[in-house]
This record gives sequence, C-alpha cells and structure tokens, in this order.
Amino acid sequence: MTHPDTAAALAAVDTHFDEFVAELQELCRIRSRRPEPEEMVRTAEFIAASVRRWGGQADIIDWEHSYPYVLAEAPGASDRSLLHFTHYDVEVEPAGDDADWISPPYAAEIHDGRLYARGVADDKGALMSRIHAVAAWRLAGLAPPVTSRFIFEGKKWLHSPGLGSFVTAHADRLTSDGTLWENSWVDAHDRLLLKLAEKGVLYLRLTARTLPRDLTSQNTALLPAATARLAAALTRLQDPDGTVTVPGFTDGVRPLTDTERDLLAQVDFDGDFLRRRAGVDAFTGGLDDRQAAEAIRTVPTLTVTGFTGGDMRDDVTLGIPSTASAKLEIRLVPGQDPDRVLTAIRAHLAATGFGDLDIEVMATSRPNVTDHRDPFVALVADAARRVYGTEPVIEPYTQWIGNQGVLAGRPIVGVGVSRADSGVDGPNENIRLDDYRAGIKHVVEVMAAMAVQA
Repeated sequence: MTHPDTAAALAAVDTHFDEFVAELQELCRIRSRRPEPEEMVRTAEFIAASVRRWGGQADIIDWEHSYPYVLAEAPGASDRSLLHFTHYDVEVEPAGDDADWISPPYAAEIHDGRLYARGVADDKGALMSRIHAVAAWRLAGLAPPVTSRFIFEGKKWLHSPGLGSFVTAHADRLTSDGTLWENSWVDAHDRLLLKLAEKGVLYLRLTARTLPRDLTSQNTALLPAATARLAAALTRLQDPDGTVTVPGFTDGVRPLTDTERDLLAQVDFDGDFLRRRAGVDAFTGGLDDRQAAEAIRTVPTLTVTGFTGGDMRDDVTLGIPSTASAKLEIRLVPGQDPDRVLTAIRAHLAATGFGDLDIEVMATSRPNVTDHRDPFVALVADAARRVYGTEPVIEPYTQWIGNQGVLAGRPIVGVGVSRADSGVDGPNENIRLDDYRAGIKHVVEVMAAMAVQA
C-alpha cells in the first residue's frame, strides 16, 4: 500500500529542485570549520532558519564541549515520528591543499552536474536533503505524513564529548519510530548503502614516569628510562601483528551470522586500491578481500597512534627520559563495552607489572548495531528500490567510529547523498546533483511509507 500523496511530494522535489540546490549552496558557502567559532554559530543560525522557512520550529542550544546544537521539529499528520541525525561541521580529516580545487572550496560552484564544496558530501548535502524532504510536502500543499525531528550537531572535537549529555537532557524531544543517520553513500553500481552500525571508541593516553626529571644517560645502567618502560608495557597489550593480547578484551563481541556474512559479501571492497595506497603486497594475516572486508568491520582493534618521550632534537643528546606517553585508539565492535574493556586493560597492565602507568581516558563512545531484520530497515530499503531502481546494499557492520550508541534502543539506518569517490574532506569534495535529487526523494518515500505502516 502506498501513501496517496506521495506522487505530489515527489513532483514538488522536481519542480523546486533548483531552489533546493540554491539553498544548499548558500549553506556550503559558510565556513563551518571548527577553528572558526563565529562561522559555526552562523551555520547553526542558517540551519534553524531553513527549518522555520519550511514550516518547522527550531531551537539553537548552546552546550558544553560543543558548538550550538540545532534541535528542530516539523509536525506531521500522524502520530509517527522520524528522527534525523546530521552534523554541520566540516573537515573531519586532513583536508589537503585548497590550491588543488577546481574552484574555491567555499564557492559552492556547479561543474558538469556536480556541486563542489568543502563539506557538501560530509555532511551538508545529507543535512539539507532531510529538510528539503519536509519542504517538498509543504510545497505540494500537504502536511508531511509523519513528524520529523532533527538533531544537527556542530562538533568542537572529533569525539563529540557533549553529545551524550545533550541527548540525555533532551530525550523527550528526540523520541522516534525510526532514525536516519548521516554516514552513507551510493556505491559505484548506483546502489544506496544502508549502514546499520557504528563502532565505538576507547581512546587512551598511557604515561610512564620513572624519574623526577631527565638525567644524564651515563646512568642508564643504574636508572630506568620511561621510554623503555612504556615500550615494554605496550608489548604486553598486543602481538607484533596487531592481535590484542589483553584477557577479556573481546568479551561480548557478537559473532557474525551466516546472513550477515552474506550481506557483507555484497558490499564493495576494493582490496587492490587499499594495498596500492598502503604500498603493501598483502594484508596482515594473508587475508583475501572477502575476509578483509569482514575483518575491517568486525574485529576490534588497538592502534598505538602516537609515542613521545625524551629529547628528539636533531642533535646528539645525552639523557634518560623521565616521562614517556603513548596514545591508544581502541575501536570497539557491537557487543563490547568501553568500561569493561578499560577495566580489562588496567587489570592486565597491573598483572604484568605495569600497574604504575597513568591511564587517561581521552574519549569514549559505545558501539551500536541495528538488526538487519528490523521492519524499519525493510521500509528504508523498499523506499530505496522505488527511488533508485536498484537493489540497496544492507551493511550490517561498518568500520566507522561514531556516537550512534547515544541513541541506542531504536532502529537506526545510515543513508546519504554522496559517492565513494566524492573526495570527502579532500580537494574537490563534491556530490552529484542527481544523487541529491534522489536523496530528497528517498526521504520523502520513507516518510510516506512510515505513515502507511502505522
């Protein structure tokens, strides 16, 4: 059964598409970079004004450890509700040289059917596609069939330390029957990826202190170096191939089902590209591409992301380092608990003689997964078939870390309007205008299907 007004809303997308693209360009011309607070606030104000323009209400809320959140709602004709999570900050990763762009990164110019702008693929295109789906119903002279709720985040730091407390404080305004997350795209076969999970993270700083200050290295036979002690401690945490050796580290990890393994086999994985980029002939453990596609999504990992200690000046120096530190990024898969993993690491270091190391928790988030059999997943997939004319790809696990766990307990599906070749956060980041049109229509179809399902 289809909603009787869907065709009118879809037609409105086509009729007003140039207007939608122009508004997206306006947003992309705002430099919502984390080092530019005024521009971040300006971006939040623009988004709130857009929601209000299309019949919704929006509040700009200052919050700890964050740039302002925009919390918004567009009322619908039924008691069903759809929550949208997106972010408006850009440059998650090193962004490259602006001189490599075919047009300035904040000019938001269109070339050969593509809109080029910093942040258009991650995440302003997805963000505005949700607002414009609401607008399409309004422009068709109709009330949206379901209530849309929005949380627009402006991250001050990558790990979003304020998100958990914000969601807790505003839980009554974030209820939903389903949630559309921001992180996904259309693959090279024109298939929309439906992402059902995010990894969690436990980010630590380990510090060894062996002396009150650095002393001359003529005393090395008598005194302990912090660098040597920390290096020894790190070898207790993992084998040379990266395998984590902490007892209890993998407790709770959900094993892949046969169906999930089959679903992952449908997800594109270009092993040759990754091996060329990394300059290696084979993956660790000799994994083939199918095994690698599973491992990158389902194996919890520990990465020593940095190590510092001693005098690293470009000169011959003589000293015993008194302090050394290492940063550890632990990617958690569904089933793991960051507090339990932290307890296991503390216990293991203590048991192996390194209980004196300081452990600072720099960031933490819980992994999350939505069951691929959830009716909301099927609904989003059916809507994708109608819009894209191809079979969507359901990705039950992903390699990405995030904060999806703060909204756990409801079905969450990641959808987007970009492509794997969109150049996210690099020079010439872009989206195809046809993908933007399809992304708006997909959300329209999801809204219609939810109302009928009720």
